[in-house]
Amino acid sequence: MIRFNNRIFTLFALMIISVMSLCAKVSFQLVPRQNVVSGTNFPISLRLTVENEDIDEISMPKAPELKGCRLLSGPNATTSQMQQTIINGKSSTYAVIDLVCYYRAGNPGKVKIPSVTLHLGGKSYSSGEGSFEILPPDATSSAQGSAGSQASGVGGSSESSARDFFVRVIFSKSSVYEQEGVIAITKLYRPNDRKFALQLEAVPKTPVYEGFLSDDLNTNPEGQIENYNGKNYITYELARVLLFPQKSGKLKVQSGTYTLRIQEQVGLIRMHGFATPRYEEYSYTTPLVNGVLDVKALPEPRPADFIGAVGDYSLSYKLVPDQLRTNESATYSLTFKGTGNVKYLTTPTVQFPATFDKYTAKSDIKTNVRGQTYTGSYTVEYPIVPQEVGDYEIPSQTFSYFNLANHRYEQLNVPAIPVDVARGAAVASSVEQKTVDTSMQDILHIHALSQKPDVLGAPVFFTGWYWCLWTAVALALILSIVFYRHHLKLAADVTGRRVARANRVASKRFKTASRFMKAHQDDRFYEELARALKGYLGDKLGMAPSQLISDTISEKLMAKGVQTEAIDSVLRVLDECEMARFTPTQSDSAMHELYNQASAAIKSIEDSKN
Repeated sequence: MIRFNNRIFTLFALMIISVMSLCAKVSFQLVPRQNVVSGTNFPISLRLTVENEDIDEISMPKAPELKGCRLLSGPNATTSQMQQTIINGKSSTYAVIDLVCYYRAGNPGKVKIPSVTLHLGGKSYSSGEGSFEILPPDATSSAQGSAGSQASGVGGSSESSARDFFVRVIFSKSSVYEQEGVIAITKLYRPNDRKFALQLEAVPKTPVYEGFLSDDLNTNPEGQIENYNGKNYITYELARVLLFPQKSGKLKVQSGTYTLRIQEQVGLIRMHGFATPRYEEYSYTTPLVNGVLDVKALPEPRPADFIGAVGDYSLSYKLVPDQLRTNESATYSLTFKGTGNVKYLTTPTVQFPATFDKYTAKSDIKTNVRGQTYTGSYTVEYPIVPQEVGDYEIPSQTFSYFNLANHRYEQLNVPAIPVDVARGAAVASSVEQKTVDTSMQDILHIHALSQKPDVLGAPVFFTGWYWCLWTAVALALILSIVFYRHHLKLAADVTGRRVARANRVASKRFKTASRFMKAHQDDRFYEELARALKGYLGDKLGMAPSQLISDTISEKLMAKGVQTEAIDSVLRVLDECEMARFTPTQSDSAMHELYNQASAAIKSIEDSKN
């Protein structure tokens, strides 16, 4: 009995320890270190995150030894976040503690940060390793300013500062094969010897990746120190793209343009013993830069079974179900796994027995970016339906890909699969009509026709009404053609249409002139009356407005047989309308008289037989 209780106690204690270990969470990691310049001081931070653990039990680790760097101080503990909560009498703590060590950078080169071990609560935690690079100081000759490009929209004293900014397109590889992955990074460079604040305002022109299949990647938001042509710059990633070239040759990548709002510290403002920075603000539009990538063609001749895969691949296959039956669907699938242009493989062609019905293949792509390319799987499913019973064989298949490791084509093989097709669901040759449920009002029996031919009646083209209908349709077609030809003839006679509508257009304009006369708008009345009369004469005589002068009008009207009195009346009305626009206001009686004269003149012309 005592032994049994000891077992229960031991089990209970283990459960408590397990629960406490699950509740307590500790993380200890190295904060990534950016590059530094030789001769400058810099910190190394180790971040400890503690949850539900007593931080008083922390044993301070030793500062890591960095080759070529001198330790100045540390590690110094600073708490960046501390939180303690009590819920239902249970206390929980959360703390973030940074252990900071300060160093002075020595000679240029790459520096490895060794792993640091910390002890807390009887357990050890390792920070993991890291690295950074010590860059040489700026060269004495500051000729790099000319490497930048001209700024857009920058003037005054800010122009020289803007020229110190420039853009580069950097490839992760200098030369690749077709369909080989490469990362293109568009970087903005700014001087490291002055203080700037940058803000992206707009992207006037987006990057262009002609000849590539592209996939945007996340950019690093943090600036990084980089030494370029003997001078140190702070670089910012504007774009990071994974590219797969689709052809060989020298392919260009355009960086695009970016508009930045820049604040540059140009001095200090001193007031009452205090100094505050003074900033100058201006805009800068980055130039358009071309990055050139050397793309090598894949070796020739390419295998006939090449599926466009470039990288390192393996192949597996599957047939579901194992037992095939006629008129029942099955799925034959191929899965390509590996690293390379997985996302852009060509759907392979698979041969099946002639008695199998084949349907459209479906593909399923699962990838993620690893390094400078994709890794994942490309699965193709081929739906098939056997139609006949018997023993068959899905023939062996071969698929080739280009292996980047050894620069040659390699072949993936799928063995032949013997299949025994059993009898499955049969397609019925006839369907027996069964009694229809009376509660179903939307389904009725199929009505069978009588077998006697005379019940069907005589053919329709032997009936009289059929030929009468055809005759009516033919007559309607002939009349339509006649009227349509007449309409085309009238439409072609432009002069005739203008003459025909001359009186109608003039009447509308005369009504407008009458409204102006009643409203005592003298100028607009005389202007509209003259426009109505000239428009009428132009349509009636087939003359352009520039040809409507007194001699030409008189000659044309006499040729049409218009009486001399009507011609004189028309010319007189035109002259009086023109003069009235430059004379004092006329009386209403004068406007009525002139309006009547114009109407009478048009009536006389219309009464002419010519």
